[in-house]
Amino acid sequence: MNENISARLFSVDDAGRVLGGISPWTLRKHIAVGNVKVTRIGRRVFLDAEEVERIRREGLPSLARSRAEQIEAAT
Repeated sequence: MNENISARLFSVDDAGRVLGGISPWTLRKHIAVGNVKVTRIGRRVFLDAEEVERIRREGLPSLARSRAEQIEAAT
């Protein structure tokens, strides 16, 4: 069977493994601050193949900077 890779969804755990061992907790923090686009099905959270590839190409921004920007925006 020929699977369409662009339509594949990865759980947070699977995406972390595909991305070279990124901790699921790290990915969840990036999801919480909006750095990573997700698809929610019920209570489950998935990353599509395009988002995983984008993260592989571009990497993830520093969480310290994202947190500082959140604090700045709140004041």
